[in-house]
Amino acid sequence: MNMDISMDANSGGFLNDTSSVSGEKNLRRAQNIVPVMIGQIIRSSGDFQIWEIPVRMLTFIGILRKVNESTTKITYEIEDETGTITTLRWLEVNKSTPEPTLEINTYVRIYGLLRDQNGVKQVFIVRILPLEDLNELTNHLLEVTYATLKAEQIFKANNTHTVSVNVDDNSMFNNDCTGMSTEQAIVFKIIQAENETECGIERNDIKARVPERILHDVDQIIHFLTSEGHIYTTRTDDHFKAT
Repeated sequence: MNMDISMDANSGGFLNDTSSVSGEKNLRRAQNIVPVMIGQIIRSSGDFQIWEIPVRMLTFIGILRKVNESTTKITYEIEDETGTITTLRWLEVNKSTPEPTLEINTYVRIYGLLRDQNGVKQVFIVRILPLEDLNELTNHLLEVTYATLKAEQIFKANNTHTVSVNVDDNSMFNNDCTGMSTEQAIVFKIIQAENETECGIERNDIKARVPERILHDVDQIIHFLTSEGHIYTTRTDDHFKAT
C-alpha cells in the first residue's frame, strides 16, 4: 500500500466546507482526514460518526505502549488521555523504503482507516510516524476541537427543525427543579433539553434562549447550578449538561 497522506493547510485537513454534506442525510461523508481522540472511537457504536457525519479516514496522536510483530502484520497498542486502542499494519512484500524508528512509551501519529472486527474497534494503519515536536500534540487537540465544532455546524445547518424550549410553560417546573427559583429552573431546563447532544449546550446558546428579564443573571445562575451539582461542564468550561 503506497498512499501519500497530507493535511490540507487551508481546510485543516478535514470536513471540507463545500463538500462534506451532499445528497441524502445518510450519505454524508467527511471528505478528508478527520483528527480524533481515541476515546471518541472506542465510545462510538456502529459506524463511527461525528455529529452524524460518518468518518472513515482519521488521524490521532498517542503513546506507543506495546508492539507485536508477526510474519504478516504488526499490531500497535496506542494510548492517549481518553483511552487505548489496537492498531494494525500489514507488512508489505519487497518493500524498499525503511520502516520508521518507533520506540515504546514515545508519542506517535497514526493515519488510518477504522474497522469493526467482531464488535471491537480497530484502526488499519495507512501511515505511522514518530512525533518529532510536542507542539504537534497541542495542535492536534485544537484540530479535534475544530473538527467537532465544524461537524456540529454542518449538522445544525442540515437539521433546522430544532426543538424549542418554551420557558413559560408550567410543565417545565417539575420535581427536577426542587429547591430552585423560577429563574434557576428556567436555565436548568434549557440545559437539560440538550442532554442528548454530544457536548450539551454552550453558554451563549443558553443566553440566547432565556427570557430577556434574566439575561444578566445567567452567569450567576450557571455558577449556582454547577456548585449545587445540578449541571456539569463537558468539552469546555462553557459547555454544560444536566446531571
